Amino acid sequence: MVHYRNREDEVLFIDLRQRREPFEKKYIQFSTEQIQQIAENFHNWQRVDYEHTYHNEPEYCYSATLDEIEKNGWSLVPSKYIEFRNRDEQINFEPRMRPSAANQPGRPLAKGRREQPVAEKPLR
Repeated sequence: MVHYRNREDEVLFIDLRQRREPFEKKYIQFSTEQIQQIAENFHNWQRVDYEHTYHNEPEYCYSATLDEIEKNGWSLVPSKYIEFRNRDEQINFEPRMRPSAANQPGRPLAKGRREQPVAEKPLR
């Protein structure tokens, strides 16, 4: 028998944007397997022993307390609670930008110097 806990002061936020499958141009859909995983996650969060079966997962779900929601001005926007990873921070842009900067004379270089002076456009 499944026992459910009191979740009166909690809200489960789920963001499914990363777990979808494209469908036509404007729509998305979920596979049967994805729906089962989402439902299982929700049911695990509801159960008495949820500490062992449910975990907050970045870019997917977060269990917030009413205190947390109050601190966020009672906002129910999932992105205020669900952690999102900034994938741009992991990219080393320096090697990729050097060839581009070399092909564009007049652009500032690393030490603030210019390769060539910027030519002024004549007034018409």
